[in-house]
Amino acid sequence: MFYYGIEDPSHSEQYSGRSADGDLGINIIYPTMINVFYITPTTSRSEQLLLSLPGNIGLVFGAILLISFGSLVGHWKWSLVGSWIGMTIFGGLMAMVTPTNKSMMIAFTFLEQTFFGWAQYESIAFTQLGVHQHDLGMSGGLAGVARYAGGSLAQAIYVSILANTQAARAAVSVPAAVLQAGGSATMASEILAAFPSGALALAKVPGVNAQILGAAGSAYQFAYAHALSITALSSLAFGGVGLICCLLCENIDAKMNDTTNIFLENDVNAAHNEYH
Repeated sequence: MFYYGIEDPSHSEQYSGRSADGDLGINIIYPTMINVFYITPTTSRSEQLLLSLPGNIGLVFGAILLISFGSLVGHWKWSLVGSWIGMTIFGGLMAMVTPTNKSMMIAFTFLEQTFFGWAQYESIAFTQLGVHQHDLGMSGGLAGVARYAGGSLAQAIYVSILANTQAARAAVSVPAAVLQAGGSATMASEILAAFPSGALALAKVPGVNAQILGAAGSAYQFAYAHALSITALSSLAFGGVGLICCLLCENIDAKMNDTTNIFLENDVNAAHNEYH
């Protein structure tokens, strides 16, 4: 059953588990899927909460894998590149979304976030160990600025692509579905205008029946599926830029050891510091 009357689902964060340093693409795409495709007025609260878990569990699982096996795998630069490629691939595979392939999308979300969990926390090590110790403050500051500024820009792009693509597709597919189900052109335009207002507004459209609403609802869902697909494909561009950055990173293998380079100034080993 289609949940008529979803108001701006692309902006919903109720089920996204979004964090400031999260992968913004999946945190827009997957919550929109939940709100448009998977939740109906009869969906229990427990099921709604369960639907929010794949991305969050995947993120934590990826971080745990890095903690547990990062040193064993070694080759830090290439493990970062590999995790980034995995994240990009499964983020792009979200473009296979349809209103009915729920299990596949949950699996892709989990795997994408697992790779992201590894890449995210490993990238922090590169931020700190890829520069001279005197530049740690600048490195951390620039990384934070890049993350928040880049994240805001990416979010604006994703939301714009999703909203504009969905509106353009729905403006064509919904009226066509209404006409095919026996409705008139006037009814089609009224139904399209009533969708954002919810089920009550749709029920007030003169002459509407369950068959017409079902056809319009299905077309509206597939318009969202198309828009989500385009949004997922657009994430590949960001993934490509990030991959280039990963390849340009300094290899930190020599620094990933048990050696302490800097000691506290009030420590017995303070004399080992080169600068005070």
